[in-house]
Amino acid sequence: MAFAGHDFAAPRKTKDSEWAAVAAVLAAGLRYEGFEPCGCGQEPKYRPHTSAQVRARRRIAARHGLTDAEALALRDPA
Repeated sequence: MAFAGHDFAAPRKTKDSEWAAVAAVLAAGLRYEGFEPCGCGQEPKYRPHTSAQVRARRRIAARHGLTDAEALALRDPA
């Protein structure tokens, strides 16, 4: 079990695409945290919700020379 961050909300067990996105975010070294590490009401940073969003951000990373962590943190991949 891994600590995913204060702002992590687990998807339903049957949502495989959403769990794949969670695994990709955690594998990139990111967490589901807001701007404050204590999780005290700050706006959380963007993280992709589905595997399709992960794939889109990885394509952008390959085109622009970004790391996975930088690409997965992008709100709008364009």
